[in-house]
Amino acid sequence: MSLNAVLAHIDADLDNSVSRLFDLVRIPSISTDAKYKAECRKAGQWIVTELKALGFDASLRDTPGHPMVVAHHMKAGAKATHALFYGHYDVQPADPLEKWTSPPFEPVRRKDKDGVERLYARGTADDKGQLMTFLEAMRAWIKKTGGLPINCTVLIEGEEESGSPSLDPFLKANKKELSCDAA
Repeated sequence: MSLNAVLAHIDADLDNSVSRLFDLVRIPSISTDAKYKAECRKAGQWIVTELKALGFDASLRDTPGHPMVVAHHMKAGAKATHALFYGHYDVQPADPLEKWTSPPFEPVRRKDKDGVERLYARGTADDKGQLMTFLEAMRAWIKKTGGLPINCTVLIEGEEESGSPSLDPFLKANKKELSCDAA
């Protein structure tokens, strides 16, 4: 299977990819506000569910703050490169709300006056959009080839927007599990 076939699948599946991104963006996972604690957990669990559907061994790990998502896809063989992908599912608060032209957690996909199609909602750029790029790339690769060409660990945290207070202790406590060839 060629890279071109995987890329063609990504193009053909764009609407579904955007739909999945919008499902995640609708979850107001604001880590800096305690009233969104359940929403942060919900976003982490959403990612776990998606990774399990791709064949990853995935779990939501509690921390003193918001949970971490850890997932492994170790099916490429013992000699394959092992990469770690990092991202975060938490977002900044949407304030001031009056600056938004549409509700911040109701995503919009539209062509602007310049003819460029853009996605609008809190998290479409930082960081839910970025983390979905590698999840969607993995989805396409697995769909077209049956597996990934590398062994893969995914670490998605829920506190990046609040300074990642649980990240260092989590990394130290899980150093062996999270070790890799490249990150």
